[in-house]
Amino acid sequence: MIVDRPESHFIFIFPPEHVYERYNYINYKGKPLTNKDYLKHWGKWLIFGTKEELDLLAEKISPHVDTHDIPAVKYDREIIDAFGIGECVMCVYCDVRQRDEVWDILHTLGVEDKAWGYERETMEKWLPGGLLLEKWIASHNLTQEQADSVREGSKLRFKDMFEDETAIFKGVEQ
Repeated sequence: MIVDRPESHFIFIFPPEHVYERYNYINYKGKPLTNKDYLKHWGKWLIFGTKEELDLLAEKISPHVDTHDIPAVKYDREIIDAFGIGECVMCVYCDVRQRDEVWDILHTLGVEDKAWGYERETMEKWLPGGLLLEKWIASHNLTQEQADSVREGSKLRFKDMFEDETAIFKGVEQ
């Protein structure tokens, strides 16, 4: 089910149960992931293209999300200039243990290029000093005080996932 809320930068594709019943799509074989399992196993295929190309692909992917063959998807409504990619990005989420099956579906839908990323890697890039957070801060011409406030907000946002940072990250095998 495509969820397109104009106030959001992202367009999402969730199983209908998630939208109506708060179904947890972050699972593997129906079992919800713990924070540690999430950091160890959860990731996404990254697909780049124009908004129009991703809209067409979203229509093809949506039935596969509805049947739980693909857990969830999000993609950019427009290019984010701050990151210098020059294209919109679609994230097709899944557990690494099912990524080959998800790739097979994407390939049958016409996706040719492969790029995989773990969510833990993305989170690290949004922590203070991380590539994405620092690019975002630089692109918004913030004062030092504002930038420090954004960095502090980032720490707080991921606090629950990284409560015991060393234990979680040292315990996550790649």
